Amino acid sequence: MAEVTEQNRTLKYLIWGLVLAGIIILIYSWWWRPKPLSLPPTPKAFPVAKIDFEFLESQEVKDMLPFEEVSFPEEIGRENPFEPY
Repeated sequence: MAEVTEQNRTLKYLIWGLVLAGIIILIYSWWWRPKPLSLPPTPKAFPVAKIDFEFLESQEVKDMLPFEEVSFPEEIGRENPFEPY
């Protein structure tokens, strides 16, 4: 009999805990409701960037170019490697 009473007490506390948790969730969702999202303010326009393309034609830039062009390696091997000799 004592075992049944202990189980009833545990069940009663569990139910009260769940009811209290539900009430707290309802209060939190009603009173501390998140604010609705609003659109952010429009950003300011970026200033126009002027690129000096004449600098690319200067001697300083041409000195940075490689001395010789790199060539591709010549083709090595057979046309069809799976074909027997």
